[in-house]
Amino acid sequence: MSLLDEIYSPMDLRRLPEEQLGRLCSELREHIIEVVSQNGGHLASSLGAVELTVALHYVFQSPVDPIVWDVGHQSYAHKLLTGRRQRFATLRQHGGLSGFNRRDESEHDAFGVGHASTSISAALGLAEAKRLKGELGKVVAVIGDGGLTGGMAYEALNHAGSLERNLVVVLNDNGMSIAKPQGALASSFDKARIHHSYGDFKKKAHEILERIPGGEALEGIYHRAS
Repeated sequence: MSLLDEIYSPMDLRRLPEEQLGRLCSELREHIIEVVSQNGGHLASSLGAVELTVALHYVFQSPVDPIVWDVGHQSYAHKLLTGRRQRFATLRQHGGLSGFNRRDESEHDAFGVGHASTSISAALGLAEAKRLKGELGKVVAVIGDGGLTGGMAYEALNHAGSLERNLVVVLNDNGMSIAKPQGALASSFDKARIHHSYGDFKKKAHEILERIPGGEALEGIYHRAS
């Protein structure tokens, strides 16, 4: 029996034992490839974010913990895990599912995304709104190494550092932007990977992930990113 067929919300995903998450990722990829091969769409970016999407929905509790994606190209697995599997065959069709995140399509689409570099700013706004309304939960921003070089992302990081809200920024440093990211920040990623302190950080991160719920799933994403 397909694991994906039994998932109607992220709550169903979180009921799975961690050892079945790899199989679920394979099923997600197969389903995405099947639909995109017929309807068209953004295949590579969504396939590259499958494990990341599963890990995020396994650890955080959307929509209480909103997940804001930077560009919607990578959101197909997110759609499949958030109650839209039965309509996924209508992706990018008239009257069907959008190829991007839409707030009017699902409560799990916290922000309507299209352009890059917007996720941190949008997520910070949601985090501030939660504070003002006295709501619990974190807000998660997912951004790629290419999107992080945009000016809006810099402004948002600067603002977030001063506000210190309940915000988590996940960097999908997969090196898969259309062109090689330029600038000092992009270069610092490469320098960090070869510095001895990075090895110490990886060891410490491994120890921490071993102790938290869902840590094994997150560690798989961590190794892919590094």
